[in-house]
Amino acid sequence: MRTIVFIFALLYSGAALAGAHEQKLPDAAEFTTAANPEQRQLIEDIESFLYTYAERYNHQDYEALLSMWDRDDAFPMYMAEEVETPMYGWEAINKYFNPLPDTQVLDGIRNRYSEVRAHYLAPDVALATYILHFDIKVMRSQPMTSWDRVMAVFRRVDGEWKLTAYAEAPMAPLTMVRKMLENAVPKDFEDFLEERE
Repeated sequence: MRTIVFIFALLYSGAALAGAHEQKLPDAAEFTTAANPEQRQLIEDIESFLYTYAERYNHQDYEALLSMWDRDDAFPMYMAEEVETPMYGWEAINKYFNPLPDTQVLDGIRNRYSEVRAHYLAPDVALATYILHFDIKVMRSQPMTSWDRVMAVFRRVDGEWKLTAYAEAPMAPLTMVRKMLENAVPKDFEDFLEERE
């Protein structure tokens, strides 16, 4: 029992520290409304890009997926949460998406993207942040689900947006566990608390 109390103490002391830094992120509609017309169009373009990207990822069509990257960029960057070091260049990125050629590694994956925020860094270069929610089943293992914050750089090539850099930014472990515990609370718990007053 003391171990459980200690874990909750850690989680909630971490929550207090995190709370000092947290800001309320405006919801997507609010953010888009506040943006100028050019930025609104950029957000819509990136959302459309991510919809197609997810479709290709979810079908494990990695050749089509990688065609959405800027293949003329000699030094793309990919930073996955589960790989210790960032990957630079096409050899590393191709190997990441196809680690065992002609061998299926996943039974399935389902990616969903939300909370897209984007702005221009230059006329044909944009920076975007968004949330990745994913369900994944590696062969001969149990399915898992989680989420990540993502920051990505896009370059417009011949009128189309292409990825050139991608980084996943998971929360600190204590923050992640706290969020998981908060998200697991049944939706009717607030009603239960009100009834007891």
